[in-house]
Amino acid sequence: MGNPLFGVNISGLINQHIGPGVNDCTLTKVTPGARTAGQLTGGTNPTSTTHAAKGFLDNLDKNRLEGSLVEDGDVLIGIVGDSIVGGEVPRPGDRVTILGNTYNVIQVEVDPAQALYECVGRSN
Repeated sequence: MGNPLFGVNISGLINQHIGPGVNDCTLTKVTPGARTAGQLTGGTNPTSTTHAAKGFLDNLDKNRLEGSLVEDGDVLIGIVGDSIVGGEVPRPGDRVTILGNTYNVIQVEVDPAQALYECVGRSN
């Protein structure tokens, strides 16, 4: 799933050796749905799909994310890339549930090997 660098599957190695030692989490992908026929002003009917993954919470260095949308109380969620079932990629607007809390994904950064997604999460 990751992006091999110099012929090495770094994301696979991270998942194999670090993934088992971190927390279970769930990535919830939310996609806008279609409008209900005859109710054009009723909005869309979004659908969501869940994907099991492995991740951890980390301290959020606000200085590193200068110019971002970070607010007090936001957290940094690291998600092991190759652990995401179905090969999904976290995006702003998704949700992550970890250690019993659910966070809205505000911002996502990833390394060149796609081994670790760093998601800025905000409590609901």
